[in-house]
Amino acid sequence: MASTEQRELELVDKVNLRILNVANDATKLTQLLKPYLPALLLKAGSDYASVRSKVVTICQRLKVFIKSPEVILPVSALLDQYISNSHPVIRQLDITFIQHSIERISAEERRKLVPTILTGIHGTTHTTPARFNMFLHTLKDINVPPRGSKEDEAFRTEVGLTDTKDAEFTANWLGKLLLTPSPHKKPPGLTDDDLAFLTLGKPDEPKPEGTLVADWPGTMIKAAKLLESGAFTDEERFVPALYAAASNDYRINSVGNAMLMRNQVSLEDQGRAKLLFEAHSRLPPTYRIRILNLLSKSALSTTFTQEILEVVRRDIKPKDEAVDGLQLTKLHKALFEYINWVARIGPGKGKFDIGPTLIELLRGFITEEQGWPKPSQEKRALDPLDDRNLRARAYETIGVLARGSSMEQANLLELVAWLFLSLSEDPTPEVVVNIEGALSVMTSIFKQDSGETDRLRTIILTYMTLSEGGDSVRSVRHAATKWANQCLAFSDPIARWVDILAINGRGDERMEVIEEGRKGLDPWTYRVNDATVTNDLPDWQQLVQIFFKESIGYGASAMMSDGPSVTQNFVDLSPSAFPTAVTYCKRMLFLAALKDEFNVEPGWEQQLDTLVKSDKQTRESIRKYLGSLSGHVLESFLEAALEGIQEDKPTTEECARSFVEVASLAPKSELTPLILEGVPRLLAVVTSNKKEVRSLAAKALGILAAHPSVPSSLFDVISHVLRQQCKSWRTAVGSEMNAVQGAFVALGHLWSRAVYYPHPILGADSDGTHSSNEGASLDDAALVHELRSKYLKGIDPPRTTKPNVEEWLPPVKDLSGTQLSFQEVIFDTLTQLWTASIIPEEASVTPYINVLVPQCKKGNERAITALGRLALGLRDGDAALDTVLSKLYELHELKQPEIHFAIGEAITAAIARWDSDIVQLTVDVESKADRYRVEKRADKIKEVLDKILTDCKTTKPSLLKASGIWLFSIIQHCSHLPEIQSRLRECQVAFMRLLSARDELVQETASRGLSLVYEKGDPSLKESLVKDLVGAFTGTGTQLKVEEDTELFEAGALPTGEGKSVTSYRDIMNLANEVGDQSLVYKFMSLASNAATWSTRSAFGRFGLSNILSESEVDPKLYPKLFRYRFDPNTNVQRSMNDIWKALVKDSNTVIEEHFDAIINDLLKSVHTKEWRVRQASCSAIADLISGRPFQKYEKYYGEIWTKGLKVLDDVKATVRNEALKLCMGMANTLTRQLEEGGVSASAKDMMSSTLPFLLSDKGIESNVNEVKGFAIDTVIKITKTGGSALRPYIATIVTHLLGLLSTIEPDAINYYYQRFGEDDREKIDKIRSQMVNQSPISQAIENCLRNVDASVMPDLASGLEEAIKSALGMPTKVGCARLLGTLATRHTNDFRPYADRFLRVLEKQCLDRNDEVSQGYAKAAAYIMRHAPSEAKERFITRFEKLYFNAEDEARRQKVADVVLSLSKISPDHFNALEGSLLPFSYLGMHDPDEYVAKAFKEVWDTHAGSSRTATRFVPEVEALVQKALDTPQWSLKHAGALAAASAVSAVAAAGDLAGPGANVSHLAKLWPAFDRALALKTFTGKEKLLDALADLVAKGKAFWEGDAAVAAQLKKVVLREAKRNNETYRVPAFKCLWRCAAAREDVDMWDEVVGIARPFVEEYADEDRMDVDGDSGKVAKEKEVLVYKTALGAVEVVARGYNRPLLRERPVEVSGKILEVLRPFFAKPRFDSIRREVWYKAVEDLMKDAAAADGAGGKEGDVGGADVARGYFESLDVDKPDVGVETQRVMRAQATVALAKAVKEGVFGAAASKEDSVLGVMRGVITEARGAERSVDVKKVMGEALAEL
Repeated sequence: MASTEQRELELVDKVNLRILNVANDATKLTQLLKPYLPALLLKAGSDYASVRSKVVTICQRLKVFIKSPEVILPVSALLDQYISNSHPVIRQLDITFIQHSIERISAEERRKLVPTILTGIHGTTHTTPARFNMFLHTLKDINVPPRGSKEDEAFRTEVGLTDTKDAEFTANWLGKLLLTPSPHKKPPGLTDDDLAFLTLGKPDEPKPEGTLVADWPGTMIKAAKLLESGAFTDEERFVPALYAAASNDYRINSVGNAMLMRNQVSLEDQGRAKLLFEAHSRLPPTYRIRILNLLSKSALSTTFTQEILEVVRRDIKPKDEAVDGLQLTKLHKALFEYINWVARIGPGKGKFDIGPTLIELLRGFITEEQGWPKPSQEKRALDPLDDRNLRARAYETIGVLARGSSMEQANLLELVAWLFLSLSEDPTPEVVVNIEGALSVMTSIFKQDSGETDRLRTIILTYMTLSEGGDSVRSVRHAATKWANQCLAFSDPIARWVDILAINGRGDERMEVIEEGRKGLDPWTYRVNDATVTNDLPDWQQLVQIFFKESIGYGASAMMSDGPSVTQNFVDLSPSAFPTAVTYCKRMLFLAALKDEFNVEPGWEQQLDTLVKSDKQTRESIRKYLGSLSGHVLESFLEAALEGIQEDKPTTEECARSFVEVASLAPKSELTPLILEGVPRLLAVVTSNKKEVRSLAAKALGILAAHPSVPSSLFDVISHVLRQQCKSWRTAVGSEMNAVQGAFVALGHLWSRAVYYPHPILGADSDGTHSSNEGASLDDAALVHELRSKYLKGIDPPRTTKPNVEEWLPPVKDLSGTQLSFQEVIFDTLTQLWTASIIPEEASVTPYINVLVPQCKKGNERAITALGRLALGLRDGDAALDTVLSKLYELHELKQPEIHFAIGEAITAAIARWDSDIVQLTVDVESKADRYRVEKRADKIKEVLDKILTDCKTTKPSLLKASGIWLFSIIQHCSHLPEIQSRLRECQVAFMRLLSARDELVQETASRGLSLVYEKGDPSLKESLVKDLVGAFTGTGTQLKVEEDTELFEAGALPTGEGKSVTSYRDIMNLANEVGDQSLVYKFMSLASNAATWSTRSAFGRFGLSNILSESEVDPKLYPKLFRYRFDPNTNVQRSMNDIWKALVKDSNTVIEEHFDAIINDLLKSVHTKEWRVRQASCSAIADLISGRPFQKYEKYYGEIWTKGLKVLDDVKATVRNEALKLCMGMANTLTRQLEEGGVSASAKDMMSSTLPFLLSDKGIESNVNEVKGFAIDTVIKITKTGGSALRPYIATIVTHLLGLLSTIEPDAINYYYQRFGEDDREKIDKIRSQMVNQSPISQAIENCLRNVDASVMPDLASGLEEAIKSALGMPTKVGCARLLGTLATRHTNDFRPYADRFLRVLEKQCLDRNDEVSQGYAKAAAYIMRHAPSEAKERFITRFEKLYFNAEDEARRQKVADVVLSLSKISPDHFNALEGSLLPFSYLGMHDPDEYVAKAFKEVWDTHAGSSRTATRFVPEVEALVQKALDTPQWSLKHAGALAAASAVSAVAAAGDLAGPGANVSHLAKLWPAFDRALALKTFTGKEKLLDALADLVAKGKAFWEGDAAVAAQLKKVVLREAKRNNETYRVPAFKCLWRCAAAREDVDMWDEVVGIARPFVEEYADEDRMDVDGDSGKVAKEKEVLVYKTALGAVEVVARGYNRPLLRERPVEVSGKILEVLRPFFAKPRFDSIRREVWYKAVEDLMKDAAAADGAGGKEGDVGGADVARGYFESLDVDKPDVGVETQRVMRAQATVALAKAVKEGVFGAAASKEDSVLGVMRGVITEARGAERSVDVKKVMGEALAEL
């Protein structure tokens, strides 16, 4: 062992020695440690302590040696050793040295370490944190592949995460890394151990060098991107994605959001839900917000009751950290969303017992956090709107929670009261809807049998009677009314009281409250809204007791101290509340009486009122019910109604109506107690100014005052009071006349009811004493005294036993001269009297008839009724009776149909008298006598029937209509009489004839009459009636019997154009004679017959007529026709047919199924008939028939339905077209619904196979009919949206058709304007058209088709698309084709790749389309296709377009080429880069194209891929070849482009050489020079001046190139001089600049004399003032020319001043500068050159003096005696003695030139003489000093000071 230990020690020492030998040489040390360091560290695991100690010592020393940044350790070998060795010391040392160099190795080497690090990392050891730390160091170098790529799919294996546990471990710690924004501070949500794991130590501990990742934020970003990759599954990245999404770094949270959006893990997982709750418990608010959002998608999370409560408690009032206002608002928003989710989902997941607790927490939030009921201002959030929204959300959530929770009813009501108070007093407007919503949803959980109903009533009444103001900020009456209606029984009187409060509680109540109150009072609304509501109506007796007898105890009535009264509960309510309550009690009374006879339906109030007034049976039922009542409730109701009858009060009319309707049916005994109070009240009201009130008061007075209980004395007083009021009828006006009219009507009712009861006064003894009566016990003395005192001045009235109407009625002879209103009052009075057989003497009947008849002819219903009642009382055989009847017959000319009903009733009263129902309805008291009931006149009945039945056969329209209505009235009111029964068959025939009448009212009358006839007839009559009806229904037409005056058409239906129209048979004959075409008669009669047939059918089903047919046996042939008629355009026919259908067909579906084929065949046959209404009905019927039926049922008819449906879509009648459209839309919708449900069913495929070929044919989208075409297009679009995979067989066809449609559906207006606009406007229109294509539904449909493209579809689609591209003519179609190609290339890469080369060839031509939008679209498509095309195809495509560019004859072709290259650059940059060797040089040439569009496009390409012009140096050979090619072309524009490209390349090479070092790249310039020389030789063109800049650069910076080549140098000089001599005046200016730049740069040759020779003539020209106006130009042209001449002179001066040879100047400065001055001095003397001197000369002098100063005092040595003169000349040329001349910048330049001149003089450039004080030097100092004193500018003074300093 000793030898082994010694051997190991020796080995270690040897390694140690080697390390020491190279310790100071980093390179050698690196090479040495590469093999030896792992082996050395391995010895740290030796069995011998000495060896281990030695190794550790060496390692400690080694740490010092390796501090040099150039030392790199073998990280990979150390890592392998770390993985494979488990010895702790070895692993620790490995880690130490790995951490040292992991950042020093290359990125590629670090990348290779990743799989080794991650494989098996989940095995936790004490070194695992260090291992993970290594991974963090490598993280930044991992190349994450694009998501979804093949590389992404294999990425998991590539990084070594094949073991799921490794992936979970890594994802978990990467997630924790994302929680750690800084490694120096522990973040919330992590433990100290977590942070120590990530940073290898506690936050405050110093870390070894290299431990922490340098770029911690960058590492976090890379971690997020790695998590997003395919290295991790959705389950593994779920929690880290959550952490990332909540990060404050937008670069991380954007990735996190994307991961969460794409994450497919189920949130319905127990473990995952627990994980979210656990994370919520430890993370800060930002993360909790995200967690709550996720929990709000998990239904399972709603079952974690305890965790939910903890979440709510933690977030509703966060205490563990400081949360800013905005964050708190977001947290509360997320929390309330989750609570809302819990409230909605939780109850359905089982026991939900946390609802009450959550409610209390939310109430606490509102109360404590925000303040309640009014929000506390100091607790407001940063954004008050957010605060209010949260408050509203909290209220809403409370309601949802309450609905889903099992709450004690007491707690529920406490919450309800709290919400009511909140609604009343919370001033936040946003919460109103939410609180009302919460209250609304809680109505469903209140239980009426809970024993808490009284408490609920108290709450509701409290808020119904709550006055506004004070703490209350709004009314809560709507919510309270809703609670009353929904939570209290319909039979609950308090609930109905609440409804009355809602309707009439306040005068200014909101309409929604009133509507809710009305709903509550309506039993129909209750039954519709709640199926569980029973038929229990409110007990009217309870209503009366509570409304009028008991104090409800709220409002002002609760404080009354005068004891109970009828109106005690209405004191503080609106005046209309009392009549509303009375009317409601009345209706409930009637409903109770008619419980089994009356059905509550919509409009039941009107129906009920009508029945009570006009139905004898209804009145008898109510009378019987009222007679059976016990107690005083009826009396109480009548007392309440009577209480509402008050003089000049708005309550009077309704209360009076209710009183009359109930009192007229009440037993006499119930009325007795009301007489004493009612009579004086009614006497006062009967004189009201309102006509209706007077009428009702008169009726009520008749009922009470004529009561048998009324003593004779009181009766006499009442009668006399009324008679007294009548006396002033001749003179009364205004309100007095109203009182008179009321008195007359009251007298009529008083005496007629006295007859009906009868009153004992009519049975008085002959001695004048009154007989005893039932009312002897009635104490009337006080009332009599009161009435006498009030109305009769205390006088006793005379005793009366008879009406004595002649005493108080106006004389009949005076009536005709009175007002109509007064006459009508007398007519009403006479009607009442005559009905009671109080008839005038026979001699006075005729005058009455004479008065009544004129008014009857005017349509006065009162006069007509009075005439009929007059006839009622006449004796049989009285001639006046026949007179009355004849006068009534004459009224048939009246046009108002309702008048004829009055006439019919008058005739009925005249002939049937008291045996008719209409007369019997007059009696509104309980009558015990029938002496007044006179019997029918049987002979007159027969006579009248004969007359009317005869008139029903007439053709005169007015008589026909009148006769039908009269006949109906007689049967309606007298059908029980044998005289009528015996002639029902004749009446039936008459009514059948009337069914064809054109007047709708006549039809309805006939229908009702037939129904009555059928009801009253015997079996044989019923059978014959059924036959007649069926015959009329199924017959082909109705026979018309016409005379000249027979009305066949409505006026205006057939206008003749002269303001007249064809209406009668006579009109038809006249028109035919005028035209000379007798066939018109037959045509018009056909029309009339057809109209009559439909009129007959339209009357079917009215008033029960269909029930007649229902009792007969139905012929199956009837079903098809009847089914079609149900959809007739005529709504009357339609309604009738539906009634008949319902009556005949008990099981509609069964009958339709049984007769389906017959029905649909009939409909398909009828849909193309001549008659438009049949076509329209057929379309509607077919749509209804096939709707909802399985496709197999009508599959064989499907194609025919489409064919005929689309044909009718072009019908001449608009309504037929509409119905056809509905049919087709229905079929289309059926298909789309089938497809939406999966589209894989057999029926869906069958429908598709039938529909699509049809729609795509010339009968569909290619139809010439716009309507058909539009519908077919719309249908195809819908099908593509839902077709899915079922579309695949048709995709190729659909797409090609739709592409063509893009052009054909374009509005014609676009083409119209397109042809008339200029080119610029056309481009704008094209852009709009292109946008229209992109936004078109057709394009969307194409997209929908393409989603279902696969390999099986592509062959057909490719062929169809290629053909469409080649044949397309319209611009939209071409744009669509391009768009489709792009879609295929991007979304169906693999399927499209085989066709890429094929389409690229097609696009070689299409990209050159004349239309710019089209060519650009195809260019983009080509760019997409280039991604998948083979390499040779790409090169061919590019080569093709290069050739097109060079062969282009105009700029349009070059623009197309530019579009292609630009599109490729933008859309497929990677593929562009692959071809950059040819494309970039080409773009370089193109960016110099003279055409602005081409140059801009290529410039964009160059800037994108090259970056700068200097990149051109990489492609000099290619650019030179393209330039030569361009120069060889015959097109001048291409020559110019080549020239400009050559110049730009030369400048780029020169600039690059300038940067790289002295001298430009000689080989590049040598390559470019021949082409550049050719370019310079071109004629002058716009832009050629750019070549001059390049030429100057070449001469100045390319000295290494031309200096060694004499030929090139000579050529350069020649070119420079040639270009300066060119005659183009504009070009000459830059040419002069180039000239002096080149002359200055050519130090090898002195060009000054030559350049002066070129420039001097132009200086002289400018100096010659006489030569300026030679051309005589004026205006703008002259000015431009003058400017050009000035610039030329400016350039020429600069050429002279700067074109000298620099070496020569340095050698002989006085001579050279003297020559320059000699040339220019004569010109400078002229004022014209002042501005030139200021612009160029000052700067030129400065540069000249600086160059001369470098002459090493040569001038002084030569002793040049002329130097002083030269210096003085220059000084004088600077105008120093003119300090005010020039702007400040020019004066600064002058000062700087003076500084340079002073320096040159001082240094002896101009000789020693010049530098003497008494020479130039002294002169300069004096002038400068003086000028400086006069100078204003500080900057100029400063520079002049420098000049003085130099001197």
